[in-house]
Amino acid sequence: MKKLFILILMATPLVFLSCEKTDYIIGGENNPTNRVDVTTMEYLAANEVTQETAKLFERAGLSSVVNGDVTVLAPSIYAINRYLRRQNNRRLRLNPDSPLMTADDITQEELQQLKIYLVPGKIWRETIPEEGLEISTLSEGDSVRIRLVEVTADPGAAWDGGSSPGAGYQYPNFMQTTPKLIEAHFKRGDSWENTLTARLALGYDNPECDQVYQMYLSDVLTTTGAVHIIYSGNYSYTEHYYYHSLFFFGTRADDLL
Repeated sequence: MKKLFILILMATPLVFLSCEKTDYIIGGENNPTNRVDVTTMEYLAANEVTQETAKLFERAGLSSVVNGDVTVLAPSIYAINRYLRRQNNRRLRLNPDSPLMTADDITQEELQQLKIYLVPGKIWRETIPEEGLEISTLSEGDSVRIRLVEVTADPGAAWDGGSSPGAGYQYPNFMQTTPKLIEAHFKRGDSWENTLTARLALGYDNPECDQVYQMYLSDVLTTTGAVHIIYSGNYSYTEHYYYHSLFFFGTRADDLL
């Protein structure tokens, strides 16, 4: 397999230390392009946080689709782990001796839901209009809105107990300009919940509630398509809504046994 250079987390201040606004930091080095000389499947398989995702695409028989002219809004190993944690907690509540589910136990029928993370065409920040894009995924009936949003802090920044990151963690404190990150808004019911207020009113744990995520890593252009990775989170999750669960499975209550 060809040698890969991984695009660093787009939300971190390190990215914005480059001399030219067209520069990228790939593998810790300034680079004039965000392109990698491998296919999308090769890229996903070589990236530590998406290796398991690549295996799921392969098991689903979707390798050739992923390597087509598509953009992948890729769930990470953390999204898969959260899904498994929720599945196993539900099982263990019913039967403490229940065997634990692994990624290998995800059925072929469920794996077809991976199409919700695939959209046609090569979409990245230079192709996204100011008003954003609304596009159907390769999963029939499912849609996603992709747009650029200005952010004041990394989603994982320390919080002060209120509705914004604690003092000292906000980008304006140490940057002249604030970054714009790619956001994916997945439609989950019959209508769009376009505002945070609407989603809070419906309830994030409601299966009809739209799910909105910023990207952990963006704008990787492979030889076949484009890759963005949904914000990863960590193992404990601590009820953060922006930590994705594969297939949008479960509720926050399922994060705890």
